[in-house]
Amino acid sequence: MWQGMQSVMVFDPKDSQVETDRKWREWMQNKSSVGDKYVPTVAETRKYLNELENRKQGYA
Repeated sequence: MWQGMQSVMVFDPKDSQVETDRKWREWMQNKSSVGDKYVPTVAETRKYLNELENRKQGYA
């Protein structure tokens, strides 16, 4: 599950290009695996949601 982990950056569309560049530089300087979060793929998300749905049906 953790293989192929990628970092995700969120930019505010209201930020100026200068502010976006600053955030990007700051992120690159401080980038570490500790701060990164794993984002599941679509297939993993669907599998998880299907498992939750199956559990709910088992209790009904």
